[in-house]
Order: sequence, then structure tokens, then C-alpha cells
Amino acid sequence: MKVLQVVPSLAPEWGGPVKVVNELAGALEVIGVSSEIISAQGRRVGNPETVTNDIPIHLFETGPIARLWTAHTPGLKKTLARKIPDFDLVHIQELWHYPGYIASKIARSRNVPYIVTIHGELNEWNLQQKRLKKQIYMTAIQRGILQKSAALHAITQAESNRIRQLEIETPVAMIPNGTHTEEFENLPDRSQFVSRYPELENRLIVLFLGRIQQKKGLDILAQAFGNLVRTRDDVRLVVAGPDEDNTLTEVKTILKSQGALEKAVFPGMLTGEQKLEALSAADIFALTSYSEGFSVALLEALSAGLPLVITDECNFPEVGDSRAGFVVRPNDSETASALMSLLDSADLRREMSENARRLVRSNYTWERIAEKMFTLYENVIAGNFRAITQTD
Repeated sequence: MKVLQVVPSLAPEWGGPVKVVNELAGALEVIGVSSEIISAQGRRVGNPETVTNDIPIHLFETGPIARLWTAHTPGLKKTLARKIPDFDLVHIQELWHYPGYIASKIARSRNVPYIVTIHGELNEWNLQQKRLKKQIYMTAIQRGILQKSAALHAITQAESNRIRQLEIETPVAMIPNGTHTEEFENLPDRSQFVSRYPELENRLIVLFLGRIQQKKGLDILAQAFGNLVRTRDDVRLVVAGPDEDNTLTEVKTILKSQGALEKAVFPGMLTGEQKLEALSAADIFALTSYSEGFSVALLEALSAGLPLVITDECNFPEVGDSRAGFVVRPNDSETASALMSLLDSADLRREMSENARRLVRSNYTWERIAEKMFTLYENVIAGNFRAITQTD
């Protein structure tokens, strides 16, 4: 089986979907699915490169039209027209971008089935960003792409429900993201991270790790943390990630107004060993988002055995159901209360840590997710649409 993955960008600042595409392709390769990735916004035009999973990647530089049409690439159409007939299936990742449009158009003309992964792009928060542009695009282009696809891939049940609200009759498969749990089994010693930030010594650590942007709800976390440190000095906040749209300045302003800025650390974007060190040092992982697809960061935190405090907008109710953490509404009072419960009880943190690892190993390894995706691909290629509406 040969599958062409089409993604608007592989730049790290695009967040979780970039990692998902690379790791999914690698996991599929292990079970016999040969993948290639085509992406805009690359550094070299049309030259195959290789990622860690030895998956061929074709990168294309965007042109001036990309300011109006996301990831528009002048040379992409010709390459897709040549390559798509050699594949059994085209898998388009995310919405609103030119590579997805042109890949769907060529796939239909060559009678090659395609599927589309939504990646949280139908969440209300995301739809509000550039709302008019997206409304026009949905009416003129995106709805047709979704309706004519062989299947749609939702990463959460909430996303599947949103697709149905659009009254699109295309079959939907709900398959979550995955993670490599083995990467988090032998974490570095806590002291390796703490030694770089002496203010963390002998303190409980609440960690946020991800893109620092408005939708992540860091204003909620900052307010909640400020409330906590009015009555206790044994906790510190670590906010790690690349800043977008000057959101970090807003977060620091809130912390300063609460007298909590000196009790927070901002190490910037962490990858590789540094990310593992931060996860090892943390006692609690917090993601108080207003909107999420299916956070890879949460899967990594669970793999590291961290109890979670997340909002219901993270679309991960299993965290609460399995007692791997607290699921709260997106406000500072509920967030502060959940954090306080964990900070007050080492026994509760240990219990939730064990549950966290159990949850992710049972349901969210890439091996398990790749098997579900393989079944989806098989059914799409066979034209067996009814079989892919359920994934359990």
C-alpha cells in the first residue's frame, strides 16, 4: 500500500500536526504502508529529503500568493499530477490550504481516493480566526473537498460531531493522535532542569509546554497561579514554548499584577533532551486551552507520568474518566482549585501519575493508532465506506 501525505507545512511552529504526520508515516511504514510526504514552505524546491523515519519528503517554497492562500506553491501542481497516480491513497492533513485543494482536485481526476484529517480546524475558536475568509473559503472550496473525499478523519469525538453539524454526508472515522511512550520511560534526572533555574529548587513545579498563543488559555493559568501563590510559596510555574502574537507579554503582565512574575520561569521553546528534562522536573502539567484538536503535548505529559489539569475544551474526557488528572471548565477558579488539590496531596499525584501512564499505554501508542489508520486506508481503497464510520 502506498500513501501520499499532503501537509501545508513541516515547520515546527505549525505545532502538533507536523509531528503527527512524521510519526504516523513512520509507524505505518513498520506495518507495510509506504508513505511519502509533500509539504509547502520548505527550504528547497522539489528535492526529496529524509526525516528520522526515512520517509521521503518533497518540500516546495511558497510563492507571493501564499499571503492570500495558505501554502500556495507555484511548482506543486505539476509534481502532484505526476506523482498521485502512483499512489493508492492521498491523505490530506488540515484544512484551508492550497496543497490540499490541488491534491484533492488531481486525485479525483485520476480516480485516486483521498481522505482529509481535520486537526481541530473546525473548533469554534479556530473558525473565529479570519472568520470571513474561512466562511468564503468553506462555501467556495472547502465544503466540496470534504464532500467529495472518500472519508473524513476526526481526531476527537467532538470533532466528529462538528463535521456532522456541517451536514456533510462523507463517512467519518474517529482516530486520535498517538505518541511513542518508550521515549518517556527513562527520563533524565529532575536536577538537570532545576539546576539551570535555581528558583525551582525544592519547589513543586506546574508546567505548560506548547505554543504560547491566545487559544492556549495561558491567561487562565496565569490568573490561577497568581491566586495560588498568595497563600503558598512552595510552587513555581514554568511556561515553555515559542511566543506567538506577543501572547507571552500578556501572560507576564497578568503574573506581575498578581505579584507572581518572580515565581515563574520562561525557558523558551524546548525540544529533544531539554523537553524531556522539563517533563522530568515537573509535578503537574497544565493545559487550560479555549480550543484544542487533540494535543500531542498532553500525550507526552501522560507518557511522562504527569497528572494533568486541562479544560474540557481539550476534548480529552478520558483524562477525568481514568483519574489521570482533572478536567475543568476554562476559568481560573476551577483551574486553581484543581491545582491546589494536586499540590496538597503527594498521594493523589502518585495515583494520577500511575493512571496517566496506564491510559496512554493502553490507548494512544503509535503502534495502536497505526493499526487503526491502516484499517481505515484499507476500507477506503476497497470502497467499503460503512466499515470506517466506527474505529473501535
